Amino acid sequence: MHNRSKKWGPLAMSLVLGAQLLSPLGALAADPAETGFTNGTGSLDMTKIASYASGQCDVDGGVMEIIAYNTANGHAYGVNGKSGKLTILPLNQTVSGALGGEEVDVKQAAEEADPTFAYGDMTSVAVSPDGKTLAVALQAAAYDQAGRAAFFTCQEDGSLQFLGLAETGVQPDMITFADNDTALTADEGEPRMGYGQDTTDPKGSVTILHVAQRTSQVVDFSPFDSQRNALTQAGIVLKKDTAPSVDLEPEYIAVADGKAYVTLQEANAIAVLDLASQTFTGIYSCGFEDYSQVPVDIDKKDEAYAPKTYDSLRGIRMPDGIAAFTQDGTTYLVTANEGDSREWGDEDLGTAYLNEDERDFKDGDTSPSGALTAENTGLRGKVVFFLAEDYDGLDADKDYLFGGRSFTVYQVGQQGLEEVYTSGDDFEALTAQYLPEFFNCSNDNAVVDDRSGKKGPEAESVTVGQVDGKAYAFVALERTGGVMAYDLSQPETATFVNYINSRDFSTVVEGSQVYEDGELDKWVTGGDVAPEGLAFVAAQDSATGQALLLAACEVSGTVAVYQLSQDAAPAFSDVSESDWFYEAVTYVSENGLMTGVANDRFAPNATLSRAMMVTILYRLEDQPQVSGQSDFADVPADTWYTDAVAWATEQGIVNGVENNCFAPNDGLTREQMAVILYRFAQYKGLDVAADGDLSAFPDGADTAPWATEAMVWAVDTGLIQGAEGGSLAPQGTSTRAQAATVLARLCQSWNR
Repeated sequence: MHNRSKKWGPLAMSLVLGAQLLSPLGALAADPAETGFTNGTGSLDMTKIASYASGQCDVDGGVMEIIAYNTANGHAYGVNGKSGKLTILPLNQTVSGALGGEEVDVKQAAEEADPTFAYGDMTSVAVSPDGKTLAVALQAAAYDQAGRAAFFTCQEDGSLQFLGLAETGVQPDMITFADNDTALTADEGEPRMGYGQDTTDPKGSVTILHVAQRTSQVVDFSPFDSQRNALTQAGIVLKKDTAPSVDLEPEYIAVADGKAYVTLQEANAIAVLDLASQTFTGIYSCGFEDYSQVPVDIDKKDEAYAPKTYDSLRGIRMPDGIAAFTQDGTTYLVTANEGDSREWGDEDLGTAYLNEDERDFKDGDTSPSGALTAENTGLRGKVVFFLAEDYDGLDADKDYLFGGRSFTVYQVGQQGLEEVYTSGDDFEALTAQYLPEFFNCSNDNAVVDDRSGKKGPEAESVTVGQVDGKAYAFVALERTGGVMAYDLSQPETATFVNYINSRDFSTVVEGSQVYEDGELDKWVTGGDVAPEGLAFVAAQDSATGQALLLAACEVSGTVAVYQLSQDAAPAFSDVSESDWFYEAVTYVSENGLMTGVANDRFAPNATLSRAMMVTILYRLEDQPQVSGQSDFADVPADTWYTDAVAWATEQGIVNGVENNCFAPNDGLTREQMAVILYRFAQYKGLDVAADGDLSAFPDGADTAPWATEAMVWAVDTGLIQGAEGGSLAPQGTSTRAQAATVLARLCQSWNR
């Protein structure tokens, strides 16, 4: 359920005064390359304060991949898939500018400890909660052989002392700690040699590792082989003619309350592992993004953000990263819905397999179901669909895309997992707003719309952390780049608060260019490209005294260090604690609803204009696409409020005043505000039924007939209260202080 179709929380309105909003409503944000787009106007500031550069980059990724932080010694540890070594980053002293790092040759230590183990590569790193032990996941050189977990003692100076190895399942891709003496690996078991008589599809599993003894227990999905039909009927996606024990491929693990929650990316599911009994207790579908309701941009030819809905189309969420957190005694899971295709084997050996179904609408192709054609959609380019005919658990009448271009929040309950929130089209809408020239570009180029036909911005990983007592989700976008931040104070109404992208789209790393047929095909841009792994550092564990977010970027080979801080409400010289509107102004300032007209002035008695009001609501809705300019003679084509007026008019939220005029600069009257809010509530699908009348006010009868119903509702809900002397003053203009009070009441009452 995408929360903006129902209600919103206070911080959702941080969009109102976003980085691109012009001066009538607030100041512009600073350079987005180093700061978050809503810094200074939202509730959470994100600022890049330091970075590490490995000196390596790769258009295909795989350089700096996963990052972990040790709270005991203040060092971070990063997996470099290019060098095959573990990088140690000192973050225990000054954290600014370019960071140095040391490397540890894990391969050498592993092969010396166990000559029978043929080292393949290192995939993941984790640190125990007490900071005493570090673990890395190692895959074997042979794709169907057991892997290893290597354990090290962490020294105070950040250095590592090798402890030993423990065997894991096949292809351990992620490692984490459940407690100080228990680690877990997600063992993918991919059929990397494809499908055929002489190939193997290894079993996916989770390995439970006992650190002190370096012993392990591999737990696979064999008990579910007899439940295959029940799984697919519940929406678990399985390849036809395969057993769940070999087809399920664990990707990522989050631990909470004695249970491990394991993403099964290709199956679009989450498995629950009880650590005490060492058994899987259930497998649950992650659901689908419904593109008949949620707009999506799958047209890569128009070079612009042009989202549409398609009745037959769904996104298979296929989460990669997962995080767990607890709120008011309830456990929640957060997933980054990346999507992933299967491409294995060797064409020469006849074992090749690819489950992508690419259709080129320019050539007259249709979608797999036949429901989407060039004629009925306007599509002219290539779209990569999921090869649904090879799988059970899907609807044959639907078309499916890889991934959900979103993140989702699930509540853990007695009956399994319940979806309570999904971000829907946020990531595409927000990146289009803040980076219109690079919307849906890829991590190996900077071409606008390049990924629209295939997974979009691609949510890769997610972590959750508390900043000043408030829980936030941080979601990395692998393709476009950057990290989205959402307030999780109320998980059912998670709200966007900031986005930072420290990728430098204007530069190209020398020597990174790849040519095809004489033309430039791929290249690495400057800055931080393709964040793969995230690590949150709480303020009490940070050398800066403020929370940090570490992002390991696999294409640029860098690690970005972002500092996080709650954005305090500005001190306004014209607002004091004794003012009746003090709390309301503080609320809207802290939550990004309104900023001052200058650095130290709020101008509480200044009049709020009609244009300002509709722009606030338009920004709240993430600036939806409009079909054209409004017909009002006094609304020019290129003003800061042009699209807002067109949108509000299209949705029936606002009308003109007279003579084909909108009067954008006229002061907003109290009865006009009531009508606009009333219609906006209807647009949001909220209940606007109200009982009562306006007879309690001496001038209630002065309310215009066209505004009476709305004013009754606004008074009944407490949004509008009496003015000076107990009057209603329906034709009186609304001041900025009054608007702040109404907006604060609106958010606080509708977010209960």
